[in-house]
Order: sequence, then structure tokens, then C-alpha cells
Amino acid sequence: MKKIIFILFTQFVVAQQIPLDSISYEYFYEKELQQIVSLKQLQKDKPFSSKAQFEIAEIYQRINCEDSAYSRYYKIYEQEKASRTLNEDEFKELLLQVHKTETNKHNYFKETNRFLNELQELSNQDKTDKWSSIVNKELATVNFIDSMKYNLGYSKMLRLQKSSYYKENQNFKTGVLLNLGSFNIQLNNYKEASRFLNESYFIAKQNNDYLNQSYAKINLGVNEIYKNNYFLAINHLDEASKIPNQKYLIKINRIVHSLKKRAYDSLADFKNSEIQKLYLAKYDSLVDDFRKNSNFYEIDVVHQTKEKDKKIEELSSFKKTFNNNKIVYSVLLFLVFLLALYSFVRWKKTDRIKSQLDKENQSLNLENQKTKTELETVKALVINDYIVLKNKSKVYLEALICVKSDGHYLNLFTTSGKEFVRGKISEIEKQLPPNFVKCHRSNIINKNYIKQYNSLEVVMTNGQRIPLSRGFKF
Repeated sequence: MKKIIFILFTQFVVAQQIPLDSISYEYFYEKELQQIVSLKQLQKDKPFSSKAQFEIAEIYQRINCEDSAYSRYYKIYEQEKASRTLNEDEFKELLLQVHKTETNKHNYFKETNRFLNELQELSNQDKTDKWSSIVNKELATVNFIDSMKYNLGYSKMLRLQKSSYYKENQNFKTGVLLNLGSFNIQLNNYKEASRFLNESYFIAKQNNDYLNQSYAKINLGVNEIYKNNYFLAINHLDEASKIPNQKYLIKINRIVHSLKKRAYDSLADFKNSEIQKLYLAKYDSLVDDFRKNSNFYEIDVVHQTKEKDKKIEELSSFKKTFNNNKIVYSVLLFLVFLLALYSFVRWKKTDRIKSQLDKENQSLNLENQKTKTELETVKALVINDYIVLKNKSKVYLEALICVKSDGHYLNLFTTSGKEFVRGKISEIEKQLPPNFVKCHRSNIINKNYIKQYNSLEVVMTNGQRIPLSRGFKF
């Protein structure tokens, strides 16, 4: 009977979903896109206005156009550095938003926290704890997302409940409770997670905070998935879809469909799972941020250029000092040369003794090499031929091509398809044998499936293009 009710329920939910062909930026954000055009027209042929540009950047940010938002925020930042027109609180809000835009960007791996660090420095002497609380919340989130130090991040987030800003600002309180719920999910404290997330949802609902209502319901769904209560998880995710939220809508829908697919997979409901897969692919195409990173890289280059100019200036200063002390430096260089010559003579003598010892140890080295080979053979025999993911599914290592990090989740590409699971790249790295290498901050590859590579990227046999870290070498 329960199965019949569930089938009817899922059919009703599917019927309410947005038609696939309708999914586009224009479908979700036609009003906002028109608003951006209108605001740009108003600013045409007028002097640069930080406040007007801030309004445009905020709209870009909430419709997931992070590249355009980041570019606008950075132009305001440069303008305000040269000539301050915003008051202190407005400038701090600018630093917070440009930091959030940078860290929320998918497939971009150069977050430096430079804007958050600047915000922290500006807030050190504040009389209230508003901005220090906001900064500490962001730093605790970094511990959660990047370092996997869940207990440390959790304890920092708990301390924020004692701040004055937490007690007086409902939106901030909602965000802290959401993060406390997320920490508890990762720490397997599902009852505590549910308590924090329900409290967050209740406060957000009282304040008509649709965005945090959506986040709370999504995290409640994640909590139930971890508890294997897949019906309840789907119910929470469907409720999240009904909330009239308009911010970050495309990415939120992408997360909802991804989690629903995971739940349907666990229920062996392949029909609904395939439907969610189609929607997920559509949203993935809209959230293809990798091709939209031009402004992020451009701004990085600006900062790097400034750093290089600073170093050039320091070198010029050193050159001037050197010219003023040529004789002293020449004597020092001559002494260094004598020391090097003495060291070379000593080294040659030691090298002759070492050669004799090498001949005597040659037979021992051969024996050691044989022993090492045997140990490696034994080691290879005891290594598991599969890993077990958090969703209890097995992935066989011989079929695993590469692993990509996507925020709180991992994409595992195999010869037979793709696995999508919540987790961190550093967690799974510890489970993999030596033929898997981490070639980039958010990518691990199986060297057995490399098709070709150059200094910038690796092409895998399944067509995946994986970027290489600048200092990485095979």
C-alpha cells in the first residue's frame, strides 16, 4: 500500500516540474535581465557611481552570473580604493560580497580569501561585534568546506551564538543555525542536525526569508538521506521546490534534482531517477562556470601584476644599495668563493671514499632491491580492488577514471558511467592506491586512463579534460 501511495505521489510531483525545454536563464530571470539592461541604460554616459554599480552587481550575483558580478564588484573595489565614496559599512559589505562571489564560483580554484582578510583587518577596532561575527562565520565555513576539520569549525560556529549580532540579527542567526545543522550532518549527529535546521527554517519562515527556507529544507533532505529515510528526504526537497525563492534559483534547483536522483537511486525507482538525471543535465549546462571564468582570471592577473611591480621595486632598491657597497660585497663574494673551493676539495676526497664503499655495498643493494620488489608484490596483493562511498555503493578501482570535486560533492567518472556523492576530495584520496594522483586541487586521475597530456591539462580516455596545477609533474 505504501508503495502505491508513493508512486502516485511521485507522479504528482513529476507533473508539477518545469518543462525541460523551458529551463533557461530567461525563464527564471527575465525580469532581472530586463532590470540590468535598464540600470545600465541609466548609467550610460554618466560618471562612475559605486552605489549604482553595486545594485547591478547584486542582481548578477543572485541570478548566478558570478563572472559578471565579480567583475562589477572588483571595479567598485578599485574605484573605492582610489577615491572613497561609500561609507565604512557599505565598503565592508562590498568586501563581503566580492568574497562570497569568489568562493561560490564553481570550477574556480584560486580563492585566496584576500577580501575576507581585508574585511577582518578593517573590523579589528570595531565597537560592535557585527563584522567580526560575519568574518568568523565565513572562516568557520572555510574549515567546514576545505579542511574537513569539522569539530574545529563546529566549535567556532557554536561560539557565534554568544555574540550580540547573533542575538539581534535574525538573518545572521538563520545562517549560523543552517551551518550548525550542516556540521552535525557531517559529524553523524543527525538528531542535533534536525533540531538546528528546523529552528533555522522556523525563523526564516517568520521573516519571509525564502532563500534560507530553501537552504533549510534542502539540508533537512540531506539529513534524511544520510539516515536512509529516502521518502522523507524527497518530501523535504519537494517542499524546497515550492518555496517562492528567486535568489540563486538555478543552482538551488540543480542541488534539489541531484539529491532527488540520489534518493530515487537508493529506492531503485529508476524511472524517476532518469527524470531527475535529465533535469540535472539541463541545469548543469546552465551552471557551466568553467567557460565563464574570464573576469576571475583577469582580476587575478591584475593582482599578480601588482605583486610583481612591488617585487621589481624592491629589487631596484636592492640594486641601488649594492652599487653603494660594491667593495664590501666584492670582498664577501671572494670569501664565499674560497669557502666553496675548500668545500669542493673536501668533497672530492669524500667522494673517493664513498666510491669504495659503494662497491662493497653493491651486493647488499641488490639483495635489498629484491626484498623491496617482494614487499611491493605483497602490498599489491592486499590492496582492496574497490572503495565504498558514503552512499554505500562500491566503485571498483580498475574502472575508476577520475574524481572531480564540486563544492560539497564528488563526481566519480568510471568506464561505465558516473557516480555523484557528497564528500571531500581529501577523504577519497586516502583510499586510493599509488596509480591515482592528485594533479589539481579538486581533481584526482587514474594514470592508467591517461590518453595524452601537456603542461596545462590531461585528457583522459573518456574525453574528460583535467586541469594541471602549475607545479605538478608526472
